[in-house]
Amino acid sequence: MTRPADLTRQALITAALAVFAEKGFTAGSIRDITRRAKANGAAVNYHFGGKEGLYREVLRSALAAFENNARADDAKAETLPRREALARFVRQQLVPLTKRDQFSRYLRLFAWEHVSASDVFRDFIATEELPILSVAGRIVRRYLPEDAGAEEVAVTTLWLIQQPTAFVRDSEHLARPPLNLTLDEAFVDRLAATLTALIDAGLSARSARAS
Repeated sequence: MTRPADLTRQALITAALAVFAEKGFTAGSIRDITRRAKANGAAVNYHFGGKEGLYREVLRSALAAFENNARADDAKAETLPRREALARFVRQQLVPLTKRDQFSRYLRLFAWEHVSASDVFRDFIATEELPILSVAGRIVRRYLPEDAGAEEVAVTTLWLIQQPTAFVRDSEHLARPPLNLTLDEAFVDRLAATLTALIDAGLSARSARAS
């Protein structure tokens, strides 16, 4: 039988994921989290030692979710034609624009961190490898020259990740004036195709210059 304390702990993690995905770590408040979880404010300190401890637990759950899909994504990043692998990666990162499931919230959470990383996130990734970095890095290496240095690979990988995540982070602004975009599946398909074409052109140009 599940104990009430365990139910409260899980409710806090679920609520924290939703709040941090919407607002990022800095703007996400304990008050919002406990209200969504229908828990007492003291429960966060009791179960996690505070906001940072709760966020680390959310990051751990995100990492576990990504690892479940990482092997398949890693394989496709190397076996599919490179543009097709790139298109798959870009489309997957845009999923949160139309879906609100748990995995989409993890993607949105990382979108915030890729723009302005929190100290908690920096400490977390110092000891944990993020599958999104691994997949993006494998795609990038298929475009860059064989003698590309570690710095160039790292910078290009981060640049690739930023392209779709910028749209995820600013999705609320896309739907408002002056843009007034309709964020439906058809739009996401067009956006993914446009971003894929632009990224592929940029990476291919870099590869051609090196040749």
